[in-house]
Amino acid sequence: MLRGVMKRNEALSILLLLPILLIASGCETVAKFEEAATGSGGFGGTTSSSINFSGISSVDQKTDTTLRLNWGAHADAVAYDVYNTTSGTPVWLQTVNGQASSSVSLTSLNPNQLYKFRVRAKDSEGNNDGNTNDVSVTMNLAPDTPSGLTRTLPVTSPGFSLPTIRVSGVKNGDTIRLFSDITCTTQVASGTATGTTIDLTPASLSSGTVDFYANATNAFATASGCSTATASYEKLTCPTANGDYLAVTANPTVGTTSEFCVAKYEMKDVGGVATSQATGNPWVSISQVNSRTACSNLGAGYGLISNEEWMTVAREIETTDTNWSSGTIGTGSLNRGHSDNAPASALAVSNDADPYDGTGNNSGQAVGSGWEQKRTHTLSNGEIWDLAGNVWEWTDWNVTPANKAYIASNSNPVQAWREWTLVDTNINNGDEMETITWQTTDPALNSTSNIGQYYAGLNSSGGAALRGGHWDNGTAAGAFALALSNVSTNTSAGVGFRCVFRP
Repeated sequence: MLRGVMKRNEALSILLLLPILLIASGCETVAKFEEAATGSGGFGGTTSSSINFSGISSVDQKTDTTLRLNWGAHADAVAYDVYNTTSGTPVWLQTVNGQASSSVSLTSLNPNQLYKFRVRAKDSEGNNDGNTNDVSVTMNLAPDTPSGLTRTLPVTSPGFSLPTIRVSGVKNGDTIRLFSDITCTTQVASGTATGTTIDLTPASLSSGTVDFYANATNAFATASGCSTATASYEKLTCPTANGDYLAVTANPTVGTTSEFCVAKYEMKDVGGVATSQATGNPWVSISQVNSRTACSNLGAGYGLISNEEWMTVAREIETTDTNWSSGTIGTGSLNRGHSDNAPASALAVSNDADPYDGTGNNSGQAVGSGWEQKRTHTLSNGEIWDLAGNVWEWTDWNVTPANKAYIASNSNPVQAWREWTLVDTNINNGDEMETITWQTTDPALNSTSNIGQYYAGLNSSGGAALRGGHWDNGTAAGAFALALSNVSTNTSAGVGFRCVFRP
């Protein structure tokens, strides 16, 4: 009986103690929740005593808007939380995952501003260590000075065209300015960087040797110092003593490795001097041999245009939007110059401002109804006249008759116009007429795009290269037109020539 009373008393005691235990347990739960919510010093996550992490060890790679925080990776960490503590209230920035992680780069900071940062290690249960190692850093006022300058175009120096200078060691969003003096006062180009490099090309440049320098300006209008790195270029000017010439950028694909100047007009006979000028009819009834002499007589550096130089000009025409009827490369048609036999003669240039001068046509006409009679093509350095149409032009190229390109199905070559897309013999690498000697950049183009056609002639004679077509060749005329039926001593009232200047 006594034993039963005692058991009941023990049970009663336990019941009486239970609310007290529950209250105590509840208090501990609340305390843990509060700790989880705020952490040590206002940081999220609970403080873990299992990780003894010292936090940030160094700061480097500092610029005006970027820096890198470094720490020693902890063996028990799975990630690292990065905080901005500048205001005194911790602001979480990001979590860097991975035990072996030991750095983080921060961007979009403000120049010349003081910051404080803290990094805490996180264990596999999501707990942070309790370090309070706040590291202070003041950002640079100005962006870093560009570290490198390289000329990317033209391929060689000296040259006639405007150079492109690549500035490296710059930052996305900064304004990069290019200067032609060591104090960075004479600006020649500028642009906004979208990465670590930017290409800048001056709008104009005087002739002579120029050393380029650069600086950077951030969004706060603060400029870096002037670069010690530099790039040099010697700018040449096309000669003017014998008329107008245009600078042409080299195209190694078709065999030109240096820039050259090409006559803007077909050569005119001015007192026996081959002159590139608008007025006067083209100098015709001259052989390839005598054309070569007329050009070389102009002085050192002058010569009859080579096939490689012709192809360089022709491919620049093909790959320039404004030379196409649609305004887009490869869509629509190129113009082929005075080639409709109206009038039935070669034309002079009486109005340099009118690209249809003397043809009776205009730009408002449709392709095939007059638009294509435009006599000029746009190059990067100006407008060239009559490269297609008007009169054929000698080039300084002679193809061995037996090595002319033909259509394979013609067992006996015939004298007829052919589409370039049909030529399929004697066009392997190493052949005299491999594709780079005549083919457009887009090999699918034919005379419907007004590139011109090919007239091989017999494989037992001829071989002196005429290009461009003349006033009555129709769709056979074009920038890529080629005729090989003549020998170098032949002359014709429909054949002229064009000189070049090579520095």
